[in-house]
Amino acid sequence: MTTGTIRTKGTRLYFATPTDASSNDADGITIKYVLCATGIQGLGGAADQVDITCLDSAEREYVQGMANPGQVTVPFNAIPSAGSHQALFALQASGDVISWMIAFSDATTAGTVPVSVDSTQRLVSVGATTAEFLGYVSDVTIDVQTNEIVRGSLVVQRSGAINWDWPAITQ
Repeated sequence: MTTGTIRTKGTRLYFATPTDASSNDADGITIKYVLCATGIQGLGGAADQVDITCLDSAEREYVQGMANPGQVTVPFNAIPSAGSHQALFALQASGDVISWMIAFSDATTAGTVPVSVDSTQRLVSVGATTAEFLGYVSDVTIDVQTNEIVRGSLVVQRSGAINWDWPAITQ
């Protein structure tokens, strides 16, 4: 194994959802994680190309345009009693743009759990490699098949850039 790689075991996807009126949460935000996620794909997003070709050019010329935030897809084992799974359907209905954070398993402390929400209601963590981004739930699907467990899939449309929190450089 290459030194410095991290295992996927222990990775979690968190989200900061507005607290319902019955809660005593003072800041109005509840931090949850997607229970039993089985993967996370789509942290990319290609940039547009801007054509800057002049009439006297021999070939087309381009510069990089604005980035297109991609969609993050998260397959999960569906657990109907899980509050986080129920919240995903509510978030899809609301269309709210909220903070999401992938916390990887490389922390040596409890840093894999977001410690707070900052003044802009974005998740903040310490100690682990994290990817924080804003996005809304564009789709939640449930798949039912013969001789299988009930599975789901979450699609989050990112809005803006990913804020990476990297560990200290050692080389």
